[in-house]
Amino acid sequence: MDVKLSTENIRAIVLFEKVTHVSPKDCLIAEHALYFLVEKSEMGMAIGKDGVNIKQLRRIAGKHIKIFAYADTAEEFLKNVIPTLKSLDVQDGVVSVTVPQQDKLTVIGKAGENINAIRAILKRHFGVETFKLR
Repeated sequence: MDVKLSTENIRAIVLFEKVTHVSPKDCLIAEHALYFLVEKSEMGMAIGKDGVNIKQLRRIAGKHIKIFAYADTAEEFLKNVIPTLKSLDVQDGVVSVTVPQQDKLTVIGKAGENINAIRAILKRHFGVETFKLR
């Protein structure tokens, strides 16, 4: 699926590449965070030893930095993003997931930013129209 990026997204990607030496597949910008999608094999390099790259990006951008591991399927992507996933159901562009009660706030994030980023990535890369959290 083709992903169209704004100038702001491209600037964030260039910054990410400069700091981490990793090329992300996608970037989403929210009010409080920047979300990057990278190959699973490059996650360690993107984060850096003791999170040094994340810390530097956060200091420069002034926002939280979240890095998601890319996968070839929506199911694998969700397993990477939500490790405490209890159940996962995919049918006709609708994905429903169940997580433990204590993890719901983490998945949703501040002002719903995490769940909105997950929804956007699912739509942009996997054609998922609806994402439901239970």
